[in-house]
Amino acid sequence: MSKLDGSFFEKSPLFSGLERATLDGLARLCRGVELKAGAVLFRQEDRSDGCYILLDGVLSIYAQSPQGDETLLALLAGGDVIGEMGLVDGMPRSATAAALKPCELAFLSTANFNRFAEDYPKVYRQMLGIISTRLRQTNDVFAAYLLLPLGGRLAHVMLQLAQCLGHPLDDGRILIRQKITQGELARMTGSSRENVNRMLHTWRDEKIVTRINNYYCLERQDKLRDLVRA
Repeated sequence: MSKLDGSFFEKSPLFSGLERATLDGLARLCRGVELKAGAVLFRQEDRSDGCYILLDGVLSIYAQSPQGDETLLALLAGGDVIGEMGLVDGMPRSATAAALKPCELAFLSTANFNRFAEDYPKVYRQMLGIISTRLRQTNDVFAAYLLLPLGGRLAHVMLQLAQCLGHPLDDGRILIRQKITQGELARMTGSSRENVNRMLHTWRDEKIVTRINNYYCLERQDKLRDLVRA
């Protein structure tokens, strides 16, 4: 990856509003990290030793139950911060982060973050906003998984994928420009591959979600939103 400088952090909500010279100083406190698609950044219960700023790519964030079931909590894209909770409480990682597509990140250790934030306390205030947003997202996900049938959960995942990976077509449809397997969708929805397959066949027949060159295409986002709100 390219040498880190302040330009990498300008689109991160955690560091927005800071001068470029300040961000250049921050870059010197970080080290670059590259992940191939499918690689794990950290696992649930790993020791927290700092946070990551996602510079490019998409990360999937999963939580695992004691029974081994996985729940997709979020999909994160460029500018997002990962592992920020550990900076505050020092507790082990609360979820697993894995690359959905190749990623470039900057790692900022807890010690370096604290040193930086002492000079720029605005960062602490902005971190509270990020943590608050993350908690709301997590609450929304768990509410969906507790109350929604598979169709609603799968619709929720498809809309998240479209937000991070979607490519708008001329006619208003959204093409998800990443090959996602039914097994991956099953893990994201806490279901079986067979049930996901049946739901996708139903949606294909109803022209809600189709396939174009092995990519999923969202034909009717309004129908998917209705399923999430059901």
